[in-house]
Amino acid sequence: MRNKIIAFILVLILVNLGFPQNKISLLDTEKVNEYLELTPKQIKIINPKIEQIKTILEEDKKIISEIKERVKNDDEPGFFEKIGVKRGHDKRASQIENLIDEIEDHLNDQQKIEFKNIEKPELKPLKKEEIFGK
Repeated sequence: MRNKIIAFILVLILVNLGFPQNKISLLDTEKVNEYLELTPKQIKIINPKIEQIKTILEEDKKIISEIKERVKNDDEPGFFEKIGVKRGHDKRASQIENLIDEIEDHLNDQQKIEFKNIEKPELKPLKKEEIFGK
């Protein structure tokens, strides 16, 4: 009987370790504010930066979907336009990284430790095959 109880406890522990905990997304301002226990001053600084990140992500998604739609309709962008799309995407990815760094700069030491557990958005490198099909 004792072995069964020990085995049951071990199984519970392993199951909890095997499944990811509910990650908090940086884009969920209310949960971030609560999780990091931000001060009102920090909230005034950090929340607008989170909104900027959301705007950048939406802008990038819109641009990429418009290009994909054009390619689908046999309106292939020119060489320089492709380069412009790639550079724009890279610039937006860099802006997001910079904003995340700025957010972290406004946290105290304990908040920085907890900030590591927050899921941060990122723009993955753009592969031309995903958009332009070649």
